[in-house]
Amino acid sequence: MPNKILLVDDEVSILKALERLLIRSGYRVFTAASGAEALQVLQQNNCQVVISDYRMPEMTGAELLARVKRLYPESVCLVLSGFSDFQSVLQLLNSGTAFRFLQKPWEDDHLLAEIAAAFQLYRHQRSERVRNQLLIAGNGALLELSPEAVILRSNGAAQQLLGQTAGGLSGTLFEQWFHLNDNQQQAFLQDIHGSMDVQTRSGETFELHVQYQDAEATLVGFKRLQQQDGPAAIYTSGLMDQHAVLQKLDSLLAQQRPFAVAAVRLKNFSDWADMLGFAEAGQLFETICQILMQACRPYGSLAYLANELFILTLPDAPDEVTVHRQLTDLLHKVRTQLEHQATALRPQFTVSYCMAPEDGDSAKGLLNNVLTSNRIHLHSPHAFFMRFSAGVADKKRQQLRISDALYSAVEREQFELYYQAKLDLHSNMIDSCEALLRWRHPELGMVSPALFIPIAEHDGQIIEIGLWVMRQACLSAVRWREQQQPLARMAVNISGAQLAQADFIAQVQRIFAETGVDPSMLELELTESWMMQDLTQSAQALQALKALGVRIAIDDFGTGYSSLAYLSRLPVDVLKIDRSLIQDLEANINTQSLVSNICRMAHALQVEVVVEGVETAEQLQLLRDMGCDLAQGYLVARPVAETEFLQKLRAPGQITGAD
Repeated sequence: MPNKILLVDDEVSILKALERLLIRSGYRVFTAASGAEALQVLQQNNCQVVISDYRMPEMTGAELLARVKRLYPESVCLVLSGFSDFQSVLQLLNSGTAFRFLQKPWEDDHLLAEIAAAFQLYRHQRSERVRNQLLIAGNGALLELSPEAVILRSNGAAQQLLGQTAGGLSGTLFEQWFHLNDNQQQAFLQDIHGSMDVQTRSGETFELHVQYQDAEATLVGFKRLQQQDGPAAIYTSGLMDQHAVLQKLDSLLAQQRPFAVAAVRLKNFSDWADMLGFAEAGQLFETICQILMQACRPYGSLAYLANELFILTLPDAPDEVTVHRQLTDLLHKVRTQLEHQATALRPQFTVSYCMAPEDGDSAKGLLNNVLTSNRIHLHSPHAFFMRFSAGVADKKRQQLRISDALYSAVEREQFELYYQAKLDLHSNMIDSCEALLRWRHPELGMVSPALFIPIAEHDGQIIEIGLWVMRQACLSAVRWREQQQPLARMAVNISGAQLAQADFIAQVQRIFAETGVDPSMLELELTESWMMQDLTQSAQALQALKALGVRIAIDDFGTGYSSLAYLSRLPVDVLKIDRSLIQDLEANINTQSLVSNICRMAHALQVEVVVEGVETAEQLQLLRDMGCDLAQGYLVARPVAETEFLQKLRAPGQITGAD
C-alpha cells in the first residue's frame, strides 16, 4: 500500500511547498484547505498520516485532529504550526491525539524524519492490533514470539496446553518448550505456509504452524496430537515410535526397491471415551492395538505416533493394488475380531498412504507426506484409502498462502466492491443491489470469494475485511444518493464472526457517523446457518442492528435449517431464497409448490422475498407469477464494478434482464 499523507492548511503556498517535498520523497499526497474538506478527503482515502496546521478558520487543528482520531483511530496525526502555538498544542500531545509537533518554518530533513517515524508508528500499531485480535479471538493455542524467539505473550489455550501461567511463559525461549534445534526452529519460523510436528519435554506431540508474522513478532499456533493421559502411555509400549519408524524407512529406501507406508488413524476414540468412560474406551483401544499388531505381521511393521495414529510400513507392497489389498485385509481382521468380542462399537479409520520413492525419497519426507495426507482427509466422509497427492498438499499450502496474504489485503488496497442489481418483479425496474467483495492479488490474480471468504472467516481476517466492506458500501450509497441515482437500497453481507465481536455494533455506528449514510439505505444479510446456531443470541444481535435503522435479510435460505417457523422470533425484513432451490423450477412442480408456499408464508409474516440465481426467462416469469418480490441473478445482471453498474443504471429502461 502506498504511504498516503493528508496535508491540511489554509495557506495555499504552504500546501504547495509541502506537497512538492513529499511527492519527491515517494509519498502519495492529498491536500485540504480546511477541516471540513479534510474530513471529506478522509472519507474517500485511507491516509495513514495526517499533518494539520493549528490555526485555521471555522475548525481549528485541535478540533480537526480530535475528530480524525475518533473516526479513524489508526491514523497518526501531526501538528505543523508556529512555535507560538506550542502551549496550545501541548494538550493534544499529552492526550495522544497528536504524535508530534512540527514547527514552521521547517527543515526538510527533520520534517521527513518525523514523517518516517509517524509511518513506523502506524505500522507498529496496526501489527499490534492484528496480533491482539488474534490472541483474544483466534481459534486454538497461540504464542507470540519476538524475532529472537522469546515468548512475549500467550493466550489461555496455550497456557492450558503447556500447563503454565502467562507469567511462566513470558520471557522464556520458544525452544525451552519444544524439541527444536536452531536449524529446525529457523526453518520453521521462516516457512509461514508450513507446519511441523514436535515433542515437548514431557513427551507430548504437538503440531506447530505460523499463524501470523510481521517485522516485530510471530504468532505460532499449536495443538496437541497426543493426549497427556491418552491410551498411548498405557497400551502402546510394545509398538515402534517415531524414531524407529524413521530408521525403518531409511533402511527400506537404502534397498532401492518400491514399498509403501500408510497412516491409519482411529478417529472416533473420543466418542467412545464420551460414551463408555476413558477406562473402558482405553481397554477397547488396547484390543485394537493387539489386533493391528497381529494383523500387520504378514505385511510389515506397526508403530504408534500420537492421537490414535498408527504408521504401517509395507515393504512387500510395490504397487497400489497390493497396498489396497493388504490394508483391506488388515482392517477387515480388526472389525471381524471386534465383532467376535460382541462389541456394538465400530471403529472408524482415516487411512492414507505413500508409495516410495515416488511420494518421497527420504524417510522424513515420506513420513511428513503420509501424515499431511492423513490430516487433510481426517474429516472426509469417504471411507476409501487416500494416496498422498502433491496437488492436494499444494492446495493446502495455497490456502495457507491466501490466509497470510489476507492479513494485508485491506492495507494494500487489493479489495474492490462489485454490485449486482436486483429486479423488482412488480415494477420490472431495478429496485436495489447487493455489494459483493472482489480480491485482486498482484500474484494470485482474481481470487474467488468462494475460496478466500471461508479462509478469512476461519482465520479471523473477516473482521477487518467486513468493516472495510461496510465502510465502502456506505460511501457508495452516500455518493449515489448525492448523484440522485434511482436506487432505494444496497445489501451488504455480514459474517456471523463479525456480529459475535463485542464492539461490532459500535464499529458500525462509527462508520455510519463517519460516512453520513442513511441507515435505511442498507440491508444487512446474514446466513441462515449462523442464526440457527443460537436463536436467542441471534435475536438479540439482530435487534441491536435493527435499532440502527437498517433492514435485516436472511441469506442462503434453503441450504440449512430451511424452516419459516423461526422467522416470527427474529426481526427479519427480507428472505433470500438460495439458487439451489430453483435450479429445476421450470420442470419440477414440487419445486414450484415449495417456492410458492415460501413466498405466501413469508408475506404473511410481512417479510419480503428475494430469489437469487435466476438465469432463465422462464424462471423469472414463474417467480413473478408466484408473487416473489425481487429477482437477482445473471439473467438480471452480472456483478460489475461501480462505474459500469452506474452506467447501466442510467441507461434507458435500466436493467431488465436482457444483458
